[in-house]
Amino acid sequence: MSPAEAAPPPSSPNGHGEHPSLADRMAAVLVRAVLGLLRLVPDRAALGLAAAFGAGYARLRGPRTADAMLNLRIAFPDWSDEKRRDVMVRSFANLGRGLAEFARVGSLSREALRERVSVEGFEHLEAARKASRNGGVVVLTAHFGSWEILAAAMVARDVPAAVVHRPRENPILNALLGQMRGDSGAELLPRGNAARAALTGLRNGRVLAMPYDQNCRRREGVFVPFFGRLACTRDGPPRIAMRTGCPVIPVFLYRQPDGIHHVARFGPPIELVDEGDDKAAALHENAHRMTRPIEDAIREAPDHWIWIHRRWRTQPEGERHPY
Repeated sequence: MSPAEAAPPPSSPNGHGEHPSLADRMAAVLVRAVLGLLRLVPDRAALGLAAAFGAGYARLRGPRTADAMLNLRIAFPDWSDEKRRDVMVRSFANLGRGLAEFARVGSLSREALRERVSVEGFEHLEAARKASRNGGVVVLTAHFGSWEILAAAMVARDVPAAVVHRPRENPILNALLGQMRGDSGAELLPRGNAARAALTGLRNGRVLAMPYDQNCRRREGVFVPFFGRLACTRDGPPRIAMRTGCPVIPVFLYRQPDGIHHVARFGPPIELVDEGDDKAAALHENAHRMTRPIEDAIREAPDHWIWIHRRWRTQPEGERHPY
């Protein structure tokens, strides 16, 4: 999910496939216009404008802000609504800045990206690549900070990155966003068809970046605790890690106080359990272990996460979702 994709999805699939509807075309025109505007103005002005729009949208309680507040109540039950609302506003401002950065990332040189995004813990990634049989590593991340420029920042440091992303139902937007992501230099793997390509990429020494913080259908995941409540969590990433034996490294992009620079913090490898005699139990445990660093990062910088996402939408049988 890119910042441009963070708008609420259609209520139901329209099955348009390669034949965009009028609504698809209008949405694409709007997105192109916004991205074009953000490319025209100077860098800091674009970020300031987008942040102000995001914060204003949240203060006016636009669509999905109620979901964001509900998510914050689940995650931080001891906070006051005033504190939650403050985090929500800052989260939307960050989302706006991320959109401005996503619009411009293709025009940044490698040197500019390296200056814009510094790195901590890069030795963990280098050690994992050396320890991996083929050099392949799973890099675990989330829709956190300005996540869309993370892959570009990795490529700028000569990391052979591939990214799993979710194709959109709007084919025009899908092509536009795919082109923008491709400008980062990272290989794109559409979620749903990504498993075989991911396995091949890891065996060929690619560093596979996987956002791992989204809800999924019950048959596609397992339920693990996330902020104290069960969340349906995709089982594909732990399956891939277990099948390939590739190390799993967490990384999150933290915006710096000046609003324009970032630090990509790589953590040590996540210790996964072996499959043993109970593959289902190992899969569940590893999904849980891969979720913990994401919750830790969000607790550290709650305004960096995309709170509008309905993370607890899929619930165990017999339980109602909170939305």
